Amino acid sequence: MNVRRGIPLALGAGVLFGLSAPLSKLIVAGMDPIALAGVLYLGAFAAVSVGRLLGVTRGLQSEPLRRSDMPYVIAMITIGGIMAPVLLMFGVRAASGFTASLLLNLEGVTTALIAWMFFKERVSGAVWGAVALMTMTGVLLTGVTTGGRSSMIGPLLIMGAAIGWGVDNNVSARLSRCDPLILVSIKGLAAGLFSLGLSWATRGGLPAPTNLLAGLGVGCISYGVSLVLFILSLKVMGAARTGAFFAVGPLAGALLSLVIFRSPFTWSMAVALVLTAASIALVASEGLRTDGRQRADQLTD
Repeated sequence: MNVRRGIPLALGAGVLFGLSAPLSKLIVAGMDPIALAGVLYLGAFAAVSVGRLLGVTRGLQSEPLRRSDMPYVIAMITIGGIMAPVLLMFGVRAASGFTASLLLNLEGVTTALIAWMFFKERVSGAVWGAVALMTMTGVLLTGVTTGGRSSMIGPLLIMGAAIGWGVDNNVSARLSRCDPLILVSIKGLAAGLFSLGLSWATRGGLPAPTNLLAGLGVGCISYGVSLVLFILSLKVMGAARTGAFFAVGPLAGALLSLVIFRSPFTWSMAVALVLTAASIALVASEGLRTDGRQRADQLTD
């Protein structure tokens, strides 16, 4: 295990993913959110296709898809590839880039809660603590404390996207024996073409070429290259450590949004940053403890 080599890979994956929210907000101002959701996933498809050609997943144990996997594949495409990204793009358009970035951290929390509710997986006290912290963050960022009614729409849509990706992550876990780049290729191509086609059918045309290229670029880097770096980190230092360092993504996106949009920094934003960082630390520490227990069990077997 080469932790020194894996840390920059995981940090790079997290930062690139975290940049997706503020960069998407820049693009969605002049582009249909449904089209942007599709273009982002087509960009991811392009990047992971190159990753497959380069053999990024060589050395990872994987099995081919079976016919019995089709319900999971369909759910992965429709919920994780179409519904959640579309909700996120509408949410990013309505919310600030700072809010969108931090609330993306809800994906990890919703993944754990859905696993607990529907798949009877154990949820530790650390995860429950993260749920409480992110709930407080959501209250701060939706403007509930100030009664800002209009400010709630965007964050609620982003929360809906996080729930969708929580479902997607649990469904995808049932396909964990398969090559992750093949799964993302299937999701990216199918969901990307569907969303872009839906936008074309409802709006009577495609977005401007500059917007299309910008969306493809963000999808390629923030979704595709991020995933490739994530897998490379998995190979050298394992899932728990990779997930811990990858979790810096929402914080990186929030800080970038402050620079791009020159938003005034308020006390509620400062508290939201601290709460998000604390929730990330809790989930990361739980993952590291679980990884340590599994390694200890392997040594005693």
